Amino acid sequence: MAEFGALSSLGVGSGVLTYDVIDKLREADEKSIIEPLDNRIDLLKQQEEELDTIVTKTASLKSSVLDLSDSVFLAKRTVDVLGDGIEASVLDGAAVQEMDITVNQLAKAQIDQSKGFADKTSIVSDTDTSMTISVGGNDYTIDIAAGTTLEEMMDLINDKTDGKVKASILNTGGADPYSLIVKSSDTGADQSISYSYAGTDLLNMTNVQAAQDAEFVYNGVSISRSTNTVDDLVAGVTLTLKKADPAATNHVSIKQDNEAIADAVESFVNAYNDFFGELTAATQYDAENGTSGIFQGESTINALKYGVSSIVSDITPAGGLPDIGISIDRYGIMSLDRDALVSSLENDSQKVSDIFAGSEESPGIFTQLNDYLKDQTIGTDATLNRFDELLQSQLSNLEDNRASKIEFLDSKYQIMAQRFAAYDAMIQQLNASFSSLQSIIDAESSATN
Repeated sequence: MAEFGALSSLGVGSGVLTYDVIDKLREADEKSIIEPLDNRIDLLKQQEEELDTIVTKTASLKSSVLDLSDSVFLAKRTVDVLGDGIEASVLDGAAVQEMDITVNQLAKAQIDQSKGFADKTSIVSDTDTSMTISVGGNDYTIDIAAGTTLEEMMDLINDKTDGKVKASILNTGGADPYSLIVKSSDTGADQSISYSYAGTDLLNMTNVQAAQDAEFVYNGVSISRSTNTVDDLVAGVTLTLKKADPAATNHVSIKQDNEAIADAVESFVNAYNDFFGELTAATQYDAENGTSGIFQGESTINALKYGVSSIVSDITPAGGLPDIGISIDRYGIMSLDRDALVSSLENDSQKVSDIFAGSEESPGIFTQLNDYLKDQTIGTDATLNRFDELLQSQLSNLEDNRASKIEFLDSKYQIMAQRFAAYDAMIQQLNASFSSLQSIIDAESSATN
């Protein structure tokens, strides 16, 4: 029942102009005015929810396409090493090759040990003096104050040599067990260390390990490097020398990683079917049951579905997806023949790359698809973002319109209730007057009789 404040006695006088009449009139108005708005608002909310799902699936599809549109990804590499003398890593795009490597010696840093001292706090020098450490072509002069301890000497060397050498204190045991250990920070023959003093040789350094270059044989060619990490021998390949053994040959095999590429294609196929299935359900019309998808007949979503399916069905100068094991049935469902794809990669990887990525002059299928999906999803001007803004604007307008209509009906039926109350009061007065008149008539009639 409608509520109209003080008009609580509506209908008492007439027995006709009641709240039930007003409620029925308002119910009819709301059915013709408000209910269509509510239905449209509900539809837009459902479309907003479905659009969120479509945007998510479109973004997932684009993510699965990104690597496949990159010719470097399609040159994925795997590396196998036979032997324990080296480790190897490889970047995608490196040349497929085999190499034999024998490690004759590892690169080493120089390590020197001082004479022994009784304690870390033992005095190194009783007078002000200095020493110079030469390493890697640089000279570092260190001023040593009288009373400098072994521990302070270690700190001076670390502070004054720009990180080129590292000093530490080692307890070797026995009498005067504490020695200063000085090591070059880098490896290689050019990292040898020498010492000179302004006065007395304070430390009496003894060489423990000489600085040396790494020496190895690469496919029969002798090579030397200052470090055990070699990344400038073969483009895209990093070798790490681990163990010297002139009698052992380490074999490195760099191949195309076809299984990783096939995994990426399989992820794309799954993302495509998820995307295509969602858009099909959202846009289809079932004539037999008379039902339709939430976006049936909507041009933006239909265009998205058509645009994607058209690109994946394209034939490039190198061929189409069916030529390398990727097919689409009459229902639009994509499937992958993994063995056929791997075989294509093994026999003609360039053809696969041309179909997938292509070139600047002739973009491949996934390059075209990546660009198309970028226009659909990324940026404020993206098609799906603009469509979302349109739905939100329509929803906001409808909700404002509904609120306005409700306000109109509230006012209309408040006025109607007030009028009904006035009419009801008039009828009540007429009824009262009629009752008085009837009483007079009845009284005169009785007197006459």
